[in-house]
Amino acid sequence: MLELVSELDETSLLVVNKSKFIGLVVRCPDLESLKEKLSKLWAEHKNTSHIVYALRTYSEIKGISSYFSDDGEPSGTAGKPLLGILEGNDIINTALIVIRYYGGINLGTGGLVRAYSKTAKDIFDQCNFKKYITLKNYKIILDYNYLDNFINVLSRFNGEVIDRNFDENITVNFKLPLKNEEEFKAILKTKNLEINHA
Repeated sequence: MLELVSELDETSLLVVNKSKFIGLVVRCPDLESLKEKLSKLWAEHKNTSHIVYALRTYSEIKGISSYFSDDGEPSGTAGKPLLGILEGNDIINTALIVIRYYGGINLGTGGLVRAYSKTAKDIFDQCNFKKYITLKNYKIILDYNYLDNFINVLSRFNGEVIDRNFDENITVNFKLPLKNEEEFKAILKTKNLEINHA
């Protein structure tokens, strides 16, 4: 499985028979975050005819979930081809979105499929993707003098600090690739430190 490295500032643009198609790719861990992005797009593109999308998400609990919307276009002509791009490349936690400004000329179902697919593919091909790595949440309580050393070890194992709570000791909540857990624990054990699942 692959996921988007970072969102692009650019969009793709295609004009077919006076209809304008604008494509973009966004990171979305779930359907709710996509709905928020779509609301902003509708506010920015008040005169648009359609905003179609496809989204594939992955979570440890639900596995892969797929969503798409044709947003009033004939069934299967808009969102479904976008979903095919995501599925065909095994992309997760990513949404393809195409905004259409209707130009007054009907394109037919084949024309719509080609226009939406080309717009989405053009922006998709500009993106960088990375292999998805399952991260697990952990918590550790440290003395202040161990923090810098812990952060250095964590970064060597591709971990990420989620947050830190400074009190009598420091509580660090962090994520670590599941595949690195045992080796990471072994190194911490040599320093008399132990992590707990968050």
